[in-house]
Amino acid sequence: MKDFNEKFNLYQKYGVQEYWIVDPGNRTVHVYTLENGVYQVRNLFTELDHIQSIVFHDLQIPVSKMFGLEQQ
Repeated sequence: MKDFNEKFNLYQKYGVQEYWIVDPGNRTVHVYTLENGVYQVRNLFTELDHIQSIVFHDLQIPVSKMFGLEQQ
């Protein structure tokens, strides 16, 4: 958790526009976006969702694929 807090504050300080926290244990992805210099929770995505980046507009990823759950 210490690592998360340090990176969260550092990324916020330097203006990283979008920050994803991947939690493989719970198969979730927390997405934060920078608004007025402060991170806001954009969403919590589960293995049933697709994430579309607000920074890289062409980037859309099924969360299931991030965890190796996609069908072959």
